[in-house]
Amino acid sequence: MAMSPEEIPNTLSAAAKAAPAWQAAGATVRFVISEPGAELTLDPQGALTEADPTHVFGISYADLDDLAAGRRTFLRTVTSRRVSARGPVMQTFAVGQALTTFALPR
Repeated sequence: MAMSPEEIPNTLSAAAKAAPAWQAAGATVRFVISEPGAELTLDPQGALTEADPTHVFGISYADLDDLAAGRRTFLRTVTSRRVSARGPVMQTFAVGQALTTFALPR
């Protein structure tokens, strides 16, 4: 079943709230999701927010799903240019590793 653009914000927020690695990363991240298109910002607790982000991630939902399912590592995703990320480098990798712990619906 494909994820609709309307479902993505709440799905990612729920996954972030349930992932201790997300809170540990301590970043406010703006996601620019493609295929399907959606934009949202999550705070360090996983809540949707309008606050200015410390990071911006551009990624397709399919690639995000691959990360969460363990089919791809964050480093491989970055080096293959399947994600664009802006923000402090070390914290970017902490956020990327947190994405690999997300439980996304299948």
